Amino acid sequence: MAKIWRNRIIAGTQFFSDCPARYRDAVVALLREDVENGVITAERFSEITGMDW
Repeated sequence: MAKIWRNRIIAGTQFFSDCPARYRDAVVALLREDVENGVITAERFSEITGMDW
């Protein structure tokens, strides 16, 4: 489910703030991997999560 949430958040069909608490840590980990792999930028990570990269 975390991958689905990550994909929907990146696509803009969901917001990180709406993500259930039980998936948030996993979604953040996946988003961090996406930054490291060049899928999203560090700025986009910060926009999505509200956290500093």
